[in-house]
Amino acid sequence: MKKIIYYLLLPLVALAVSACGDDDDNLPEVKPADRGTVTDDEGNVYEWVRIGDLLWTTTNANNGPDVWDFDYYDGSSWQPTYSDSYGRVPSSRKKYMNNTYRPKYGNQMNYANAVASAPEGWRLPSDEDWKNLERCLGMTDVDNIGARGDGQAFRMQEGEGGTELALLPGGAFIFEPIYGWIELNIRFEEVYGYYWTSTLDPSYIDEETAYFRKFLVGQGQVWRERTSGQQCMSVRWCRDASSN
Repeated sequence: MKKIIYYLLLPLVALAVSACGDDDDNLPEVKPADRGTVTDDEGNVYEWVRIGDLLWTTTNANNGPDVWDFDYYDGSSWQPTYSDSYGRVPSSRKKYMNNTYRPKYGNQMNYANAVASAPEGWRLPSDEDWKNLERCLGMTDVDNIGARGDGQAFRMQEGEGGTELALLPGGAFIFEPIYGWIELNIRFEEVYGYYWTSTLDPSYIDEETAYFRKFLVGQGQVWRERTSGQQCMSVRWCRDASSN
């Protein structure tokens, strides 16, 4: 019986810092074949680009509930808490999230809210959707777990003149056990980018566990990993180009 480990999201920073400078000179040059806009249920407008047979949004989703406004429970004896013994979130943390973080990085969502966030006709990308993108960018080891590829993360972060996908290193809101409680904190902002897929791993039967993608600023590999659906990370949407 498998049970997800909350520290699965926590990277080995010492390893990552020394891994800069991947050679991506031999990767295919990929630029959008088409572009347009889509509007979410809250009226936010996002640009999209076509890469291969998929349309991808180029900014992180910014709809959905505030990261602190929905209930968490990890299925164990731990109960969620935030910043004090009464579970209260200081207004300064909420102000930072709403006034500084979200305008730059979009919202952070747990798995269920990420799936529900997509506008009509769009979807949270599946693990296979991400693999299709990675193949378009020249990756050959897409099915592996852990770090894969060599330079594709650089392509995914390109703006104007490149893929225009512009993935962002917004870090993730991570559950951390502290003195028998769970604290929810932003970690690795401006260092790592974390993005949900819609694909669950059926081998984890104790709780909902989904695949995600992760990249490190200055490093060209893309991680394919799994974690609890109660973690919170960034969201992009995609759709089949044929349905456009």
